Amino acid sequence: MTSGDAHRAVDAVWKMESARIVAGLVRMVGDVGLAEEFAQDALLAALEQWPRTGVPDNPGAWLMAVAKRRAVDHLRRGERLDRRHEQLAHELTTRQDTSEAEADAALDDEVGDDVLRLMFVSCHPALSAEARVALTLRLLGGLSTEEIARAFLVSESAVAQRVVRAKRTLTSLGVPFEVPEGADRAGRLSSVLEVVYLIFNEGYAAGAGDDLMRHDLCHEALRLGRLLAGLAPGEAEVHGLVALMELQASRSAARTDPSGRPVALHEQNRGRWDRLLIHRGVAALLRARQCGGPLGPYVLQAAIAVCHAQARTAEETDWSRIAALYEALTRVLPTPVVQLNRAVALAMAYGPERGLELVDTLSGEPALRTYHHLPSVRGDLLFRLGRHEEARREFERAAALTLNVPERTILLERAAACADEAVRKAIPRKAGGPSGPVTLAEAAEAFLARDDLDASTVRSYTQTMNRLRRDLGDDTPLAEVSAGRVAEVFTAAWGGAAAATWNRHRGAVRSFSTWTVARGLRPLDPDHGPGHGPGHALDHGSGHDAEHSPEHDLAAGLTRRYEPRGRTRPLDRSLVEALWERQDIALRERTLWLLLHESAAGPGAALSIDVEDLDLPGMRARTASGWVSWRSGTAGLLPHLVAGRSRGPLFLSDRRPGPGRPPAPGDLCPETGRRRLSYERAEYLFKQATGHTLNQLRSGRENARAERPR
Repeated sequence: MTSGDAHRAVDAVWKMESARIVAGLVRMVGDVGLAEEFAQDALLAALEQWPRTGVPDNPGAWLMAVAKRRAVDHLRRGERLDRRHEQLAHELTTRQDTSEAEADAALDDEVGDDVLRLMFVSCHPALSAEARVALTLRLLGGLSTEEIARAFLVSESAVAQRVVRAKRTLTSLGVPFEVPEGADRAGRLSSVLEVVYLIFNEGYAAGAGDDLMRHDLCHEALRLGRLLAGLAPGEAEVHGLVALMELQASRSAARTDPSGRPVALHEQNRGRWDRLLIHRGVAALLRARQCGGPLGPYVLQAAIAVCHAQARTAEETDWSRIAALYEALTRVLPTPVVQLNRAVALAMAYGPERGLELVDTLSGEPALRTYHHLPSVRGDLLFRLGRHEEARREFERAAALTLNVPERTILLERAAACADEAVRKAIPRKAGGPSGPVTLAEAAEAFLARDDLDASTVRSYTQTMNRLRRDLGDDTPLAEVSAGRVAEVFTAAWGGAAAATWNRHRGAVRSFSTWTVARGLRPLDPDHGPGHGPGHALDHGSGHDAEHSPEHDLAAGLTRRYEPRGRTRPLDRSLVEALWERQDIALRERTLWLLLHESAAGPGAALSIDVEDLDLPGMRARTASGWVSWRSGTAGLLPHLVAGRSRGPLFLSDRRPGPGRPPAPGDLCPETGRRRLSYERAEYLFKQATGHTLNQLRSGRENARAERPR
């Protein structure tokens, strides 16, 4: 067995057995923190031994046996062993090391499930609601800190702190490992239900990885939910949760195509829905209604799922009723995610305008900042309204936010389809008909009509495009416009112009060239003819360098001309020194300005630095153009600026980006949601403070080095 095979086997076994192992250890040693520590020791032992010895016949029992031996060693090493510990150590060494024997011994209590006992311990009222859920997901769901953070829409550090504090609290209180009875049990059910549903959701729509679903988590959540229903038969919300999970799980087989790609609900083959699970879900909902009392969030969500299950086709879905149920749900569970789902229902029942109106009110919600379904829903509504260019940007933003590979693929495909529709809409076809070649005039008009160009850029580009249209002809097929013909126009029109004028028109042609290739209006391969249509366009979110390669660049025959620039006058030394003494300058600006002065790096290089590229002990950072080094002044400020961040841009903007203009993924801090500080903003702030430009800081440092005696 190779090391890779063994590691994959260990991972698979751990996902299946970790909850039962930890739960069994808690029953033995009575301490949640120690139990997880012993389980992790067993996992490390498996990673070390299984590559040499192979996977044992009963890997779960093997892991449990190793973990129990660690527990015995710990008890025997303790300096204050009492009689109870000695007796427990003896029992652990003599007890049969098989998971089957332990399971049989556990069947004599009310629940008969160590995992459920551990869940109630994790949901002890001494813990905060957030800590209860985070700890239970960690111990029983087998979820990583990152997965829990994604489920809660909070930072990983916050989840890790909750788990650590929860373990310490349980240890200090000596919480017994048992299922609570009476009123105490009823009061802790709501937190348990929340945990079960979060486990199910992580399985039903995996937040990361190559698979859309993690069936093991769905099955575990359903198992726990059914056990809870037997434990609390008079609780409507317990039956409501079971109904919701049964009904959602019934659609599992239809949610992906044979290649594993996601299939939207309205496109699913309803013949593949599991009728047995639907029957179980409806029956559980009926039991919930028989319990009486006000309708809770799980009962209402189950009722929504029943509306989908009862519709024989997508067109028969009663969206008006679903919208009404979501309205009721928002009164008992007024979260941003519920409001987003309500917006979808409103759009389906009353038109995309109604849905978009509600979605736009959610764009500023901090909890939805990294929630990829928000831009995905907004993109879908914009597409239905015919606003294809805006929809493209939303789908690309959603693709950048999701960590699930199949979902990202679908979102990028939708973005590409939006781009194609935007081009078709922007180019009114004439006598040639839809299958005729796109002309230079049609392409130029669509290029200049883009909503992402400001007025001054449009004026500048229009001058260039008008000259090309006049000299080459409006009716010239775009596919016949070559770099050679463009170069002839340039030589005649601007051959004797100043370098700045020549370069400005050259930049317009390069932008036009890139745009036409990205929209599929010109072929990527020179051997392809005009029939190479929009369906073969580039991945619009990828930014491939192929767009700028010589054979595709209409400006390939236009060499950039040198523009002589005057020498930048450095700042006076006294002004620079006074700058560092000012107390009204923010930490970000102070750090950036001092870095530029000490390193002599250009503003662009400094602003491109990412946190993960910092070498703080070495007082340097890696950039695309090489290393940037600084001195002690910058070194003293940088740790305060980083403030615990581990990745993303070093210098961040003050505000988070709006949904209409998402930054590139590399320019977005995944921990704060803010984008990279732009050169324009940095230059503006320096001019406001000093009246000078950032390059003058750099020049001052260069001159100081040049004047230093050797």
